[in-house]
Amino acid sequence: HAREVGGKDIRTRSMALLDGKIAIDLSVDTFHHCAFAGLDMRKVKHVLVTHNHHDHFFTSDLFSRVRGMEEPVNFYLSEASGKGVRAAVEKHKAEFAAGTRDPKAWTLAEVHTLEYYKSVNILDYKVTPLRARHVAALEPMMFVIEKDGKSILWAHDTGLFHSDAIEWIKDSGIVFDFVSMDCTLRRGEQITKSHMDLDWCIETANMLRANGNADENTKFALSHIGHLVDRTHDELVAEVGEYGMTVAYDGMEIEF
Repeated sequence: HAREVGGKDIRTRSMALLDGKIAIDLSVDTFHHCAFAGLDMRKVKHVLVTHNHHDHFFTSDLFSRVRGMEEPVNFYLSEASGKGVRAAVEKHKAEFAAGTRDPKAWTLAEVHTLEYYKSVNILDYKVTPLRARHVAALEPMMFVIEKDGKSILWAHDTGLFHSDAIEWIKDSGIVFDFVSMDCTLRRGEQITKSHMDLDWCIETANMLRANGNADENTKFALSHIGHLVDRTHDELVAEVGEYGMTVAYDGMEIEF
């Protein structure tokens, strides 16, 4: 169906761009987004990484950006997810210092370690990583992002939130303007705790509303939609409309 219809039923791996300045994840499809969808990663110097799975952080791509860079790209992720790429970056820096590699032939990169519930300032944004329910060994993260009185909750590659994440959000008093939620699974087939289906997305949205972290103005979007969902874009839009949600699609832009 997607091949025949195209449009919003063609779904690449999820990533986002905030105000053209900060990317969330650097997926294996980033090259596709640059080549065919107008994304210009030359302008992006800061990337938040939820975790080190290739559909969210395609590390091999870092070593093919070879010319014309004058300042580094900064990557922000957990200690566990950043371990491999951090080692690779340091290895290349050592080779440059020893004169065995031309520093102009490799991407400039800096890797910054984030810790759960410890906020950092990136440009004009306040970013707080929360513990996601995914592959624990990778220390996966959700992100709360705040700027100029506006706030986002980015919750991809997570199942139902851990109690510590729920409590942090509740205690923060934040009323989110936008929430993007993982909807990887077919409704009612909750085959893993590491992703959500529509029912768990509804439960999460209701929890945020009940705790005062969302209201009638909060925009909810379902994203990270895989083939397991077994719905076309239009079918999923029709199914979620009564719950006050929308469905993300490639190239979607949201203003608030």
